[in-house]
Amino acid sequence: MMTLIGGGLLCIGACVVLSGAVGLLRLPDFFCRLHGAGVIDTLGAGLVILAMLFLSGSIIIAFKVVMIGVLLFILSPVTSHALARAALQSGLTVRADRTENRQTTGRD
Repeated sequence: MMTLIGGGLLCIGACVVLSGAVGLLRLPDFFCRLHGAGVIDTLGAGLVILAMLFLSGSIIIAFKVVMIGVLLFILSPVTSHALARAALQSGLTVRADRTENRQTTGRD
C-alpha cells in the first residue's frame, strides 16, 4: 500500500513539475517566470519529497528526506525573493501591459 501511495504522489509531482516547466516557457516576463519556478519548486518538489518519504525503507532515510524538505521550503521563497529584489535593483521593470492577448467581446 505504501508503494502505491508513493508511486501516485511521485506521478502527481512529476506532472506538476512538467506542467510548470511548460508554463515557464509560456510566461511573458522574468517576474512571472520567477513565480512559476517558485510554485514548481515548492509544490512539485514537495510532492516528490512526500513520495520519497512513503517509499523510504528506514527511519534514518525518512529523517534525511524530511530535512531536505524543510530546507527546500525555507530556501525556495528566500531565493525567489532575493532574485526578484536583485532584478529590480539592476533596473528590470515589471511589464504593465499584461492584457495584450485579451480579446475584447464588446461587453468590456
